Amino acid sequence: MFKRCMRVFDNDKRFSPCFDDEQTMYLEADAVVLSIGQTVEWGSLLEGQAVELTRGNLARADSQTYQTAQSDVFVGGDVYTGPRFVIDAIAAGHEAAVSLHRFVQKGSSLTIGRNQRHYVELDKSDAAVESCGYDHAGRQRPTCDTVKNIRHNWTDPNHTFTPEQIRIETARCLKCGASIVDANKCIGCGLCTTRCEFDAIHLFRDNPHCSDMVAAEHKAGKILSYVGKRAVKIIKNPARKTKTPKPQSHVTTDELGNPVPAGSTGISS
Repeated sequence: MFKRCMRVFDNDKRFSPCFDDEQTMYLEADAVVLSIGQTVEWGSLLEGQAVELTRGNLARADSQTYQTAQSDVFVGGDVYTGPRFVIDAIAAGHEAAVSLHRFVQKGSSLTIGRNQRHYVELDKSDAAVESCGYDHAGRQRPTCDTVKNIRHNWTDPNHTFTPEQIRIETARCLKCGASIVDANKCIGCGLCTTRCEFDAIHLFRDNPHCSDMVAAEHKAGKILSYVGKRAVKIIKNPARKTKTPKPQSHVTTDELGNPVPAGSTGISS
């Protein structure tokens, strides 16, 4: 028997189906398969715990730390969100593990430095972007003549770019991905320069002379010139001419040479 469903959600957007018992329909069937979804069976796992449950028997927890009302209980996956994708459960497990690690570290915060995972979609209808403010030209293609007869025809039907097409093509954004390299992460290995097929990546040294290679037979001259420059800098530096005397310490010891607290009797050295 089927009943007519009048609504699925209530005014609070919660799942609360309502049926009309007056509008029914009977269908004959050889077999009936009940598909009722899934639910969480906690059993006696949460007995005596302060974990709060929602309408669907799901655990209520913080959306960022996955910490429940029981401070030492963290949840994630289907018992928190309901049926979702496996990758969502894996991500929740990762964040919950981070929270667990911080929880056992005394004085650590569960929220400082965490990924807020708050993304706001750009409102394209309210974006102040002029149509001429960015490049939207497509790839230019040369014209091609129609080949009427291919027998003994060695003429190339493809033409070259027109001057106007050349101007558009050279001004078109190629999305090369040019960006500023983080100096704190780049180790200067140069591997990226060998991977780029278009030779668009080049490395430049702030102090190029630091990597100059010198033959062994010319090493002495290079070292002596550096020693001379260094000596001149030391002589010209006034801070190196006057040395601050080190303060003398006064320690009181006993007969065996062990230090004794101030005010006690002992041998002064």
